[in-house]
Amino acid sequence: MLTRGQQMVVDVNDTIVIDCQFQETTDDRFNLFDNPVHWSKSQLDEHSQINMMVNLVEPFSQVDQGRLRVSFAGTSPNYTMTLVIARRSNTASY
Repeated sequence: MLTRGQQMVVDVNDTIVIDCQFQETTDDRFNLFDNPVHWSKSQLDEHSQINMMVNLVEPFSQVDQGRLRVSFAGTSPNYTMTLVIARRSNTASY
């Protein structure tokens, strides 16, 4: 598989879209089940997996529902896995 890296600088509460674009090579056919794409979060000494394929895992599936979204699209040989981190709502309920 071939992929390109990227770096993002964002402000607090910005909505961001992170794409992981990759291509099959002639020697390696892509299969989402054999080669699951996932994001992980690292902060200080804590490391957490965010998704398994297109499903969010705990605790990310329960926190701010709708704030994190994962999608997968593509046809051989080009694929894109996308993670959207939506802006957090500033409204409080009483």
